[in-house]
Amino acid sequence: MAKSLAIASLQILSLLLVASLAQSRIVSKHLTVYEHEIRSGDGQTVFIVAGLPNVTWAFNQFGTVFVADNILTRSASIKSQLVGRLQGIGVVASLDGTTIETLVSIHFTSGEYSGSTVELKGIGSQDVNEMAIVGGTKQFRYATGYANFEMLRVVGDFITAKWDLYIRLDIPDD
Repeated sequence: MAKSLAIASLQILSLLLVASLAQSRIVSKHLTVYEHEIRSGDGQTVFIVAGLPNVTWAFNQFGTVFVADNILTRSASIKSQLVGRLQGIGVVASLDGTTIETLVSIHFTSGEYSGSTVELKGIGSQDVNEMAIVGGTKQFRYATGYANFEMLRVVGDFITAKWDLYIRLDIPDD
């Protein structure tokens, strides 16, 4: 009886192992895009929409909420090829105004990934420049991973940042 139970247990474990091996394949991608944010004037791409009462709303004032529809290009020049938009919402989440909680979509509008999105969530501050990739659509369905961003240039109200996306796709087999 014990021998039969052991054999049956091994058969079940073998079946589960084979089933788990056939469930998906892992694909990794590294993409780099450049974000261009314009905080005032013609072509403004980010807007403050809410904040605490009785204080001046600002990008470094606790409680300020803003939305963005920033330009993404292939290189650091705003005149380089447009690849999409970085669209989302942020809120200044630290009392000292140095940390922004962010939820954004990188929406590809041209090229190989046109129509696909990568979804990001996390905080940005002087010390933290990494966000979690929490999903995606179309070619980035099942996406996880992380994104690093680096401020390249701040000139007045014009900001250029480099985004490196390290995407892991766990694609189910049919």
